[in-house]
Amino acid sequence: MFKWLSEFFLFSRNYVVFAILLALSLFLISINDNPQVRGLQVVGLITTSYLESGVNAVVGYFELSSANKRLEEQNGRLIDLLARSRRSLNENRQLRSLLKLKQQGENRLTAADVIGRTLEGGRYLITLDAGSRLGVKVGDPVISGSGLVGNVMATSDNFSVVRTLLDNDSRISARLENASADGIVTAGEYGLLAMKNVPRRFEVKPGDVIETSTLSTVVPPGIIIGLVREATDVSGTIFKRIFVQPAVNYSSLSEVFVMDYRPPSEVSMLLSKAMKAR
Repeated sequence: MFKWLSEFFLFSRNYVVFAILLALSLFLISINDNPQVRGLQVVGLITTSYLESGVNAVVGYFELSSANKRLEEQNGRLIDLLARSRRSLNENRQLRSLLKLKQQGENRLTAADVIGRTLEGGRYLITLDAGSRLGVKVGDPVISGSGLVGNVMATSDNFSVVRTLLDNDSRISARLENASADGIVTAGEYGLLAMKNVPRRFEVKPGDVIETSTLSTVVPPGIIIGLVREATDVSGTIFKRIFVQPAVNYSSLSEVFVMDYRPPSEVSMLLSKAMKAR
């Protein structure tokens, strides 16, 4: 404010000098006892009153402007503090879910942060700050406290890339928990998933839980994938069309676990023999 006042007086010095001379003239008139100038004294008092009101209004305006600026700065700090508090609360909830998941699981889990996303051409990939030095391998399932995220598709020493369930190339064997029906979950439209190959004879309702199937060789069974959002019969086929709401909120995903999972060796050997027999 003082800087502004100095600039104001610098550019308005002629008006300042005039105001000083006018004030001095009014002062001399006010102390003169000559009856002939009493009328001028009254005029001077009125003029002085108006000038004083104007000056007070100007000073009050700039004081109010300065106070508003301080309030805006404080408001900005409070908004930033509130946003950081919300982020900390969300991260705390995610970490609690992950910790509970790690304590309950049987497979070794490696914690990782999401440091990048790739969304183009039907791809939906995330980059993690954990790689082969921490034991992360191609094919490892990636989970969060909410459910299945996807599978590792590439690794380096310190980083890894995950193909999420929303990627067009993702295919996961899944099971409807209530209907005991198996199918394949793929990427759908508008952030949803789609479950295919479920016969029409099964009753499927919105809200039904979809989880990984025992038929899968890439993820362990029983990990939640999402909830049924809508299910309709497909005309001319024996299958249903099922839209699935992912259990994982990919837009806010920040922490995950990479699961060191391999199917039972006996199953792998049996599949290998079956493929060779063909």
